[in-house]
Amino acid sequence: MALGDDLNSVQSALTCYALPIILILGVFGNFVNILVFSQKHLRISSCAIYFISTSIFNILVMTFGIPSNIVIAYTAYDFASYSAAYCKLRSYLIHVLFMISRSAVALACIDRFALCSSNVRIRAFSQRSMAIKMVLIASIVWFVIPSHMIVYVDIQMPNRRCGGSGNYSYIYGLYAAIVTTIPLIIMVVFSTLAIRSLKHIQFRVQPDPRMNGQTVPKNIRIQKRDVKLTLILIGEVIIYFCSTVSFPIYSIYAAITATVPKDTLRTAIESFMRYNSLNFLIYVNAASIFYIHLLASGAFRKESKQVLFRIFKNEENRNVWLSTAGMTNTKSRFGKRQQQQMETSFKK
Repeated sequence: MALGDDLNSVQSALTCYALPIILILGVFGNFVNILVFSQKHLRISSCAIYFISTSIFNILVMTFGIPSNIVIAYTAYDFASYSAAYCKLRSYLIHVLFMISRSAVALACIDRFALCSSNVRIRAFSQRSMAIKMVLIASIVWFVIPSHMIVYVDIQMPNRRCGGSGNYSYIYGLYAAIVTTIPLIIMVVFSTLAIRSLKHIQFRVQPDPRMNGQTVPKNIRIQKRDVKLTLILIGEVIIYFCSTVSFPIYSIYAAITATVPKDTLRTAIESFMRYNSLNFLIYVNAASIFYIHLLASGAFRKESKQVLFRIFKNEENRNVWLSTAGMTNTKSRFGKRQQQQMETSFKK
């Protein structure tokens, strides 16, 4: 029983102290991510579209999912246990947003593989317009596929727990394991193929000796940019794998043991496992993308510094302008007051 109490204490500490930090750093990092990849010279890349999409949905899922967990930890009141509509909507939206974010990363891996392919038809997948279409299609698909959650997820009595019951718990466990594992497999397979293809990409993008000296550097820059974006993506896949692999494992375990009698200690251990896979590690993954990019690429660090410098410089210029405008207005009011005093004195 002591172990169960310790696990509950750790879970409470993670929610009260770690999740707020994850929320702040995660929203900031993903916002900077969007600014960096939205720059004109980067957003022409199809991979940048996937990075921007991932960051947008990461921000949405963190701002929608984390605050409610923090409120529960501090107040011991779970609104989802008293409002069936909120219970259904919260479970559905968090799942949808996470799956769109995961799909964007998986599509980015396919995109990098397509870019490195010698087949023209496959390489056509690595286009900006195609990336936008694929993100839209993935969004529509993931708003439709989990619609069963709106029907079957509800407040379970007498414990007032928001979730599924009976056969649906078993079905949902298998469903969650499948839909989480598929993007993971796609990421691993296509990122591995992309790495292998990168070894041969220089032979495909070698500058033609007959081309003039101005075109050769451009080809080299494009090749380097694509390689750097691929390396950034590989770092993202590694973190995704480490933070997500426990979820399908737990989902399968929960589905298999759904009808097995459990003592208090086992229930506490399973609750902690569920918390880590469903309410903590997935948010760590969503928050860490920007910082993984910083570690993976010196070019990304440089771009981030330039973006942040422009933001702070513009803010500084704005403050200087406001200060100057205020001084000008003060001088103007002071000059008018002096003029009025002189006119009054002259009249006297």
